[in-house]
Amino acid sequence: MPSAFPLNTNSANECIIELKKIQETKDFKTTLDELTALAIENDKNTWALIYQLMRDADSGKLSWALHKEILSGTIYILTQVGDSKSYRLLINYIKSLDRTIPVGALELISEILPTFTELDSDEIIKIASQKDDIRSAIGIIALSKLVIENRLSPEQRTHIQDFFQSYTNTKYYLNDVLESTLQIMEDQDAGGGKIGENDLHSLFSD
Repeated sequence: MPSAFPLNTNSANECIIELKKIQETKDFKTTLDELTALAIENDKNTWALIYQLMRDADSGKLSWALHKEILSGTIYILTQVGDSKSYRLLINYIKSLDRTIPVGALELISEILPTFTELDSDEIIKIASQKDDIRSAIGIIALSKLVIENRLSPEQRTHIQDFFQSYTNTKYYLNDVLESTLQIMEDQDAGGGKIGENDLHSLFSD
């Protein structure tokens, strides 16, 4: 009888054990591509695996220190599917974050949020306004990208401009992002503000 889950396993937890074994091998990318294709096809067992992966990420069973490939791979799958279910899974993960994550993980999550067509700008503003340093930083970087891509309403832009000018969370070294975004907003208001792809990348990678 064929196994119900990927990697010749019979449950989501068994599959995660196998993913841990191969996460640093050349086979992991192939497996990730296979899981992505199955998720896009809405395979129920693959989605059971994805939900379990996100639960384990939320609980700390999967950590960015030990399971970076698995966690970043799961987020990659969500972006490739790109539907409301995927967006909601990622948003719920962000909202429940209660532990420190590496800056690289924070930037990865922040930068992919705007790729979802289901993105709710007001929801991102609320996340950025939270007192929690991690969640707030994710919201700030995501909002910066939305500003650069000119995807906010005039009312949202005004609110964000005031918010960025008074923002005080310095834990994740966001001063450069805040200052650069405010400058871009001024340029946009003056009729400029065009930014190239390389400049966009450098803003978040300094």
